[in-house]
Amino acid sequence: MDISLKAVAWVVVVLLVLFWIHQNFRNADDGEDGETPKKKFSKRGPDMAFSAGRDAAQKNARSLQVFIPVEPHEEAVARHFYLDVLGLTEMRAPNYPKDADGFWAVSGSRQIYFGTCPSFSFDATALPAFPVKNIEAVAARLTDEGYKVTWNNDIAYVKRLVVVDPTGMEIGLIDG
Repeated sequence: MDISLKAVAWVVVVLLVLFWIHQNFRNADDGEDGETPKKKFSKRGPDMAFSAGRDAAQKNARSLQVFIPVEPHEEAVARHFYLDVLGLTEMRAPNYPKDADGFWAVSGSRQIYFGTCPSFSFDATALPAFPVKNIEAVAARLTDEGYKVTWNNDIAYVKRLVVVDPTGMEIGLIDG
């Protein structure tokens, strides 16, 4: 009887240890509060502080809302420029009906609002930049439409261009 009691105790201890290991592996990606993920560290060298396209623009696939101011009388030319020339996809307003004027478009993980008064906070000093597919073709369409395209080669491995939209807003386009 004494041997079977020790065996049962060992089995219980082993099961508890296995359960503890299972819980630790299952929750390895959770932060201290159990809900927010831990920050993942990427192995980058000092020369790779920024990367465009799938790496930076769509990493973690979180939506980023961008505001591009457009007056009501400029909406038609802005719609043509962003949807037809750049090839962005129009989307339903995520916070309808607050932003009743203007229109929304999506590019990668960015939701872009073109209108007069957004219902979300934004950084008015930042250059709006977002990814576009086949940036060379977009640059050619922009040139054909009469827009001045300036290539930005500050980062050797990032294809990026800067253009002024028909409303006078300077934007950046990243190959993505």
